Amino acid sequence: MKSIQNTLQIVVVLTGLCMAQVVCASDEGKDLAWKYHCVTCHGMKGISIDQRYPNLAGQNVAYLVSRLRYFRDGVEHGNQMNGQAAPLSDEEITKISEFFNKPS
Repeated sequence: MKSIQNTLQIVVVLTGLCMAQVVCASDEGKDLAWKYHCVTCHGMKGISIDQRYPNLAGQNVAYLVSRLRYFRDGVEHGNQMNGQAAPLSDEEITKISEFFNKPS
């Protein structure tokens, strides 16, 4: 009986740690979206209030990552997103993409 209780306690602790990592990762993405002003045009939850800017909420992570890298690398000269994405590292791009991947 004691063994089952210990096992359950370990499972609960590990589950809590996993959940905390997910929450922290999403908080990091949110913080980066603020830091790099993504929310200014695309909205706090990825829903833009201006039709000139695309909604990002619920977009596929791989798609968002590829687009941000495209802008960061300046493939399309003169695009306003190039300057926004220029300072982003691959890790930051992934975290921002994961944040906006969530449905609004």
